[in-house]
Amino acid sequence: MSSEKANETILDFERRGLERLQIMPGAAELCGFLDSKKIRRGLITRNVKQAVDLYHQRFDIMFSPALSREFRPYKPDPAPLLHICSTWDVQPNEVMMVGDSLKDDVACGKRAGAFTCLLDEKGKYDSADFAKVDLEPDFKVASLAEVHTLLETNFDLMP
Repeated sequence: MSSEKANETILDFERRGLERLQIMPGAAELCGFLDSKKIRRGLITRNVKQAVDLYHQRFDIMFSPALSREFRPYKPDPAPLLHICSTWDVQPNEVMMVGDSLKDDVACGKRAGAFTCLLDEKGKYDSADFAKVDLEPDFKVASLAEVHTLLETNFDLMP
């Protein structure tokens, strides 16, 4: 298969995925809490920009900046998170990277010098395989709903 044909297959697959785009459980509530505290939120995703734009329109929840996979280099490189920190004029130790991948999200956050929170909805990372990982998250939650409590319990949330 040519690389052109492969890319077209991937794009077609992603286009079909856009039709099924859903918001994660707890995301709207977490964003409402962040808004109430005037806490900014950015997005770093491996999805295409078109998916990010559709997400913003469909769910009326905005992330700024919202970095799609067109931003290079992408996670696990710390560049996207450092770019967001620079845009916001904050230090990496003033932000938290929340994500569902140890090797991408937690690695990106740790390498940038940020706090990290692993979202592990299915308990995948409870197994012994992950007992000794290079980059351990600072926090681990089973749902986005838990992030709200984690933030209030562990941080001084000044607007």
